[in-house]
Amino acid sequence: MMWNIATLARAILVLGAIAFGAISFGAITFGAMVGRSHAQDMPNLKDPTMISAGHALFLEKQCAHCHGEDGAGGVNLTRRVLDAKGVFVSIADGREKNGIRMPAWREVLSDQEIWQATAYVLSICQSKHE
Repeated sequence: MMWNIATLARAILVLGAIAFGAISFGAITFGAMVGRSHAQDMPNLKDPTMISAGHALFLEKQCAHCHGEDGAGGVNLTRRVLDAKGVFVSIADGREKNGIRMPAWREVLSDQEIWQATAYVLSICQSKHE
């Protein structure tokens, strides 16, 4: 059997995803694999400076369009129980649920900015104690 470069590249990506636990029975979640590695370097998310910077990003990047200015909008964050790493990955890689799509911000925001947004979201939600 002859393998072309594209087939080899796909095989390498799949094997790498398996090695890092990013395959979920038929779905390759490369973003979550990358997000997990960045999410392990967690800063102090209760720092008022982090929360304030995150709120500014929340407003600047139009997050309030779906979540409301205070997070209690249509896609309500204030009534959810969220954890820091899950929020980081959702902001970084985006998500889709019930036909509503949140865009990925990894190519737009730095990890520091994603952590700032995470700090703000955790400050307004019912966060898990980690």
